[in-house]
Amino acid sequence: MTNTKDKEAKGGEEDESEPRWRIGDRVYALWAGNNCYYVSTIAEVSEADRTVVVTWDDADTSHRRVSFDQVMRPSDETTAWSRARIEKRATVRHTKQKGRCLFTNEACEPGQVVFVERPLLVALPAVAPKLWECLQKLHEEPGDIDVIRDKYVPEPDEEPNEDVIRILKALQDAELDGESNKICKLEAKSFQRLVSAWRYNSFGHHKEDGLVLYNRISMCAHSCDPTCCWSYGDEDAFVLRSRMALEKGGELTISYLQDEDLLKSTSVRQQKLQNWKFTCMCPRCSLKVDVGRGIRCQRCKVGVLYPQVPTGGFETCKVCGSSPSSEDTQMLLNMEEEYVARVDSLDKKDLDDVQTVYQAALDIFERHWILYVMDTILWEGQRQKNIMEAMEHQRRRIDFHQHYYFRPTFILAWCHEELGDCMVQQFPSRKWHLMQEFQRAYRMLAILCGTTHQYTASPYNKLWQVSSTNNSANANGANTETSESRKPVAQVSISM
Repeated sequence: MTNTKDKEAKGGEEDESEPRWRIGDRVYALWAGNNCYYVSTIAEVSEADRTVVVTWDDADTSHRRVSFDQVMRPSDETTAWSRARIEKRATVRHTKQKGRCLFTNEACEPGQVVFVERPLLVALPAVAPKLWECLQKLHEEPGDIDVIRDKYVPEPDEEPNEDVIRILKALQDAELDGESNKICKLEAKSFQRLVSAWRYNSFGHHKEDGLVLYNRISMCAHSCDPTCCWSYGDEDAFVLRSRMALEKGGELTISYLQDEDLLKSTSVRQQKLQNWKFTCMCPRCSLKVDVGRGIRCQRCKVGVLYPQVPTGGFETCKVCGSSPSSEDTQMLLNMEEEYVARVDSLDKKDLDDVQTVYQAALDIFERHWILYVMDTILWEGQRQKNIMEAMEHQRRRIDFHQHYYFRPTFILAWCHEELGDCMVQQFPSRKWHLMQEFQRAYRMLAILCGTTHQYTASPYNKLWQVSSTNNSANANGANTETSESRKPVAQVSISM
């Protein structure tokens, strides 16, 4: 278990009256040719119009004048900000429906870093044996304990459960040093509050089977259509980015669910969110029709019926204009429940069984999340055996994702990149199609984790390779390469 302290810049916050950038500074600057950040050196600084002129490391001479807000230090996207800097960017406000929530103090563009926060506490299995023995030492500053106590818990007056009582008894029986022994003086109810705050506010560690707790991030409410996305930076820092354009004062929300869960029905998402003991009332969960549960019209066999929430009926078929009777409606809903249970019990390694269930489901469902689940299993299982069939399942995954949840996700981005990889093998001459898949993957990942992240570099460099090959094919004609297609993503560390 480790505790990270604030790493405030020496001398506190920057003096806003001083020029932020100086000639000779090594920076990442946005190149307007493709809106990617590249390594460069500042050659001129204009405070009047808040711009700089940079010299690109690859000697490119285009798009050299860049505004202040399009220049960043090498560590701006990965190193934790000071608490004061975070406070300037985001504010906690009380709301009637959800209690305390987090809001942005500035307008944000898609993919823009909102802030980067250090963890309050990191718990990893490697040091779990010393967890309780070291807890007091990890919180030498009383403020840290107070911050954790202040976090959301569904039952603030919860009585200590058996586990808490057992842990406290074990601590009392253990031979601890003087400092660690102080933890034993915690009242059982206070200890329960800390444990609950940890449970309901921590994140899974990105490298090991552990948990991480943050301060400001824990104030982000959940939404099944979150305004923000996140990734990890240096030393477990939490990098929060806007997933969409946000106005000043807009709420900062994240998803407590995994990306794959966002592609499941409203009822399934609501059930999973009971782990946090609240009912989601986000815009997606408030829709009256769940378009992720499509069932073929039993009369025309062409149209698709979507269930109405919460009445339990179905929309009128848009093809033949018919509506199922109450008996047919119940029959369809019962059949859906049976298929959901069947899909949940599938063995991913038994592809023949998965294929059998999938084929039968296609006669009943269309644009249904259980088809997406089986498409995923079949894509992964067939990729090395039957690449053409695997590609069709991947295409269907993309189609459902764009139909049911159109925001960028890591799943959708990687679907496009993986489909592009397959097409390189099967249809290398389809340059336009290859470029389309890699470009879509790149643009989504640029929003989700930034243009300098290694995830983003992968599809961009593949796009670069396809583009370069395409340009080489025109060697006997005019050189059609433009400055907008020249730069591969630079993945390097630079010092100031």
